[in-house]
Amino acid sequence: MLSLASLLNPVPSGPFAPTPRCRYQEASSSLVNAPSLERPQAIYEQHIMTPKPSKMPKDMNGLVKSKVKGVVNFPPFEALDGPSLREIERYQIYPFGRIQEYCRHIPYNSGKKDFHDKTGRESFEVFQYIFNVPEDDNEYTVMWDYNVGLVRMTPFFKCCRYSKTQPAKMLNMNPGLRNITHSITGGSIVAQGYWMPFSCAKAVCATFCASIAGALIPIFGPDFPSMCISPDAPEHGRMTIAPSIIADAAHEAELFR
Repeated sequence: MLSLASLLNPVPSGPFAPTPRCRYQEASSSLVNAPSLERPQAIYEQHIMTPKPSKMPKDMNGLVKSKVKGVVNFPPFEALDGPSLREIERYQIYPFGRIQEYCRHIPYNSGKKDFHDKTGRESFEVFQYIFNVPEDDNEYTVMWDYNVGLVRMTPFFKCCRYSKTQPAKMLNMNPGLRNITHSITGGSIVAQGYWMPFSCAKAVCATFCASIAGALIPIFGPDFPSMCISPDAPEHGRMTIAPSIIADAAHEAELFR
């Protein structure tokens, strides 16, 4: 598990952290250059397990097969190794293994009219999946825009039993984050709440989502559980992230416009 210092003050790695797509390409390159006589695909298959079929959720919540629109810059993490698959298994994630088949187009329709001005967009193009928490009858829908990486934060706070005012408090504790986080207050109910840039969402969730870390592997990657601050640590739940993460996300948001 990473220390608080390394999480909140990461070593700079240039103006941008690699997107999930870039990380996948880097992993593929390392396989191609591996000193082995086996085909890269054969090496890959040795370390990837086929996920068990996930249980159909009680509420499909708009899960309909559809084709992607635009560039998938933020794909789900579904090609996982054995330990990661065992980590997520208890959350009954649906439709794990086929998340990219269930795209959703959500037109922007909110009382606040500055979304287009800030993003150059008039809708969300999202991937989504549903997870369950043991001994919790509720189902939680994870949703993110696969074009630009905006992540809906509502289910994470709700699942971890925070009040409705906590997201706003979190934004106040991170100067500059509110400027690149979008509050959706009207239109489709499933889209309402705060939408945050991917890197910021991952960093914020790492401060309070350790108890559900496995459920977030498909969106944030297999390294996410190791990033999370332990619930026993005094820093758990403080929800402050490194200013450099916010600055890089603001720069990236400008490039996506």
